[in-house]
Amino acid sequence: MLQSALSHANPKLLLVTSRALAALRPSLIAFLIANATLLSGGMETPISFCNVLFVGNLCAALAVVMWFGFKPIIEDLRSLDTKTWIGLSINGCLAALLSTLIFLGLRDTTVTNAVLLGRFGPVIYALIGAIVLKKKILKWEWVGFSFIIIGILAIVLISNNFQINQGDLLILGSTLCYAATSLIGKLMLSKSHNLRVIVFSRNFISSTVFLIVVSILFGPSHFSEAFSGQLWIAMSIYAVIIIVLAQFMWYFALEKLDSKTIGKWTVLSPIFGVTFAFILNGERPSWVQVIAFTIIMSGVLITNLSKQIKSMPTAEMAVAGESSSMAS
Repeated sequence: MLQSALSHANPKLLLVTSRALAALRPSLIAFLIANATLLSGGMETPISFCNVLFVGNLCAALAVVMWFGFKPIIEDLRSLDTKTWIGLSINGCLAALLSTLIFLGLRDTTVTNAVLLGRFGPVIYALIGAIVLKKKILKWEWVGFSFIIIGILAIVLISNNFQINQGDLLILGSTLCYAATSLIGKLMLSKSHNLRVIVFSRNFISSTVFLIVVSILFGPSHFSEAFSGQLWIAMSIYAVIIIVLAQFMWYFALEKLDSKTIGKWTVLSPIFGVTFAFILNGERPSWVQVIAFTIIMSGVLITNLSKQIKSMPTAEMAVAGESSSMAS
């Protein structure tokens, strides 16, 4: 059983592996796009954002059902009250929007930029959390956030000759969705809802949203190439390993580790993301990206070393540590 295997694994290894898999997602999506014709058996445009997000999220939802069983999932869903249903529905819709913004953004910006700009998501979440969740932001956290914002401005402005790149704007827009889904996820986790329900509903609702919206705008035939060639197989592997397994490894690690350890090891996420962009996509960071990376990582380190990490509940760290580069 998955739960038994994960519960006996080294929690630090689970945590680092989950962050590595999460950081792999934007690079892997860009790689799939670049090799779309080969995977589809010769089709010209099989990997549109509609196909990837619909098939990927559907496979992720089906993977949860196949592992835990259809009946337990239905029983869990029936036990939810109306308020929780609304929260899960909003979370699923926002997840669909988040994925769409990241996918479209990757058309006009680099994966390296997307990884670094994604660090703005936790900053927004922390600011919203200070208001909604009444969590105090300490002085050194403000310093860390300032470093992150300076690094982001360097990417957005200097790397584009002080012109706003549409792809970078879409990635920044995705960080707003990330903050919103993080807040909803925090509230869901705080009420001790079954994790399999949260993972299943998020992916199933997202795939349903893509199916309905795209069918209305472009017609059902828009998905005709979604199952061509080896695309379905590729997306199934992507969904099971990169989406579902990474999420379960992440949450199982949270049960075993204290928040200070979690904060320390999640610092590796941007490093993984930039490394994967180089290996899979051949992206060599420019001098602006190197400087911005150094500034942003300094901000992340300062933030994670602040005293508030010690007092932050594990459930909140589960949300705060998630990167918006996880385009689920």
